[in-house]
Amino acid sequence: MSSLKQFFAQPIRWVFILLGVVAFFLIFSAYQRNYSSAFGITKLLQVGWEFNDRGLAIYRTTPKYIDPSSQWGFDGQFYAELALDPLLRDPQMATALDNPPYRARRILLPWLAWVGGLGRPFWILNVYTALNLIFWIGYAFLLGRLFRPYGWRGLAGWASLLMTCGIIESMQGSLADFPGFVLMTAGLMLEGVSGAGVLALAALAREPNIIGLLGLWDYRSPWLATAKRNILLALIAGLPCALWFVYVTMRFPPVDNTLAGGNFSWPLVGIMAKLGEISVQAISGEIIWREWYTEFYTNYALHALLTIVATLTQCIYLLTHREWNNRIWRVGAIFVPYFLCINYFAWEDHFTVTRHALAITLAFNLMLALRPRRSWLVWFLLGNCFVPYGVYQFGLRDLVIITAEPPAEYRSVGTDAAVQAVKLSFTSGWGDAEQTRQHKWRWATAQHATMTITNSSAQAMEVRLSFMSRSLTPRDFKISMLGRSLWSSRRLYAHRKIEIAPFWVPPGETIIDFDTTGAPASPGLNNDKRQLAFMVEDLQVALSVTASSP
Repeated sequence: MSSLKQFFAQPIRWVFILLGVVAFFLIFSAYQRNYSSAFGITKLLQVGWEFNDRGLAIYRTTPKYIDPSSQWGFDGQFYAELALDPLLRDPQMATALDNPPYRARRILLPWLAWVGGLGRPFWILNVYTALNLIFWIGYAFLLGRLFRPYGWRGLAGWASLLMTCGIIESMQGSLADFPGFVLMTAGLMLEGVSGAGVLALAALAREPNIIGLLGLWDYRSPWLATAKRNILLALIAGLPCALWFVYVTMRFPPVDNTLAGGNFSWPLVGIMAKLGEISVQAISGEIIWREWYTEFYTNYALHALLTIVATLTQCIYLLTHREWNNRIWRVGAIFVPYFLCINYFAWEDHFTVTRHALAITLAFNLMLALRPRRSWLVWFLLGNCFVPYGVYQFGLRDLVIITAEPPAEYRSVGTDAAVQAVKLSFTSGWGDAEQTRQHKWRWATAQHATMTITNSSAQAMEVRLSFMSRSLTPRDFKISMLGRSLWSSRRLYAHRKIEIAPFWVPPGETIIDFDTTGAPASPGLNNDKRQLAFMVEDLQVALSVTASSP
């Protein structure tokens, strides 16, 4: 009886172990699903064929999975390529990476992969891909020590952090964010000189982690002794990074646009822009509110809203429940203004920002466990409401980015017969199809572009086209069919939804013309030399046949 009372008052160690084993099984199964004998687990690198084609010679010849539908891939591919030459000696590195100085500063994981792979290219790429999983094991133990003293509240906070969205985003892209965060957390728990040494490694994994130094510093008298100690810790944590950054600068002399300073704007601007986008999606019916119980963990647009709710809840709680003497709280609070200033380009794919919020998410759940108040459950649910989506997508089904079918070029809505009969193709003036998890688009590369609608049935079909569009520069925009205007605008620029009035297409082929004023413009991004006019994103084709058919 006494042991039962103790269990309800304080969860025993086996409860933590059981939840940890379940979480590890879910994560490991995701890696296992992406394993193949030919490529190992390199699906999780998300290699795009464009960067593979211009990569290092050894990188091109090393077996790895290349997504045929992805031109550009994702960030993890660059750090894996660095692992093949961590001293940056190959001159091809300057053109192989999208931003060599920026990527090369984050060298810790490439070095670990090079050592773990024993210098063998195929092993190196797979060891690099596995590092997020390896760091997760240490992370689970660290957090177990941190949260176990706080009973059931600690267990809830610990469980929510095992597969929170920032971790999943880092794992499914083989990124440096999560391992760097684990090292920063370990440094804060160790404190002192040893903590500063671990923090130096965290900063070599991802340079913003040097902010953790403000958590290690003391802010108490005697001030002279404290100042000396703080300077020593700063030297231990910062000197290795400074020396490596000097070396990187020698290998890649700085040029314009090499720093990652374009990810920030005024506070909350990015969040407000994302809220505007979610509003458009909700109005257009992308969120089915009456089915919230399934949408909660499957709908990408709803999850974007939940991410905003959760991260803002975490920020508000940290700023209103201060624990000045707690190192974890200090670092989480310091990351709050950094997080709130992230601009829309990062929020556009909102899963990205969950990586930047990892320190905030940890501090929020720890501070919440420290305070046994009646409002605990409300704060906990609001601050972690984005977790079920990530757990479902990563652990309970195939990874969305890698194993799911890519988004369709367009979506047809109507009777089965109409959908089978009417097909649409981008015929002239378009670039290649591009995509993220939930969106697919094409850029027009000329002032005049065409689509072809093929109606293989014996009767005319009523067609409604709708899509999102924007332009790199303001321009007039007109959509027409056989010389008849279907839609026009005097100033296409910002991201907006376009809905074309219904029109009839007869049997056979019908050409839809897209015309704009002004020459195509360059995106202005590193190594992107394309000339682009406007984009068509998430195209939907609504089809119907009525008695009034012509």
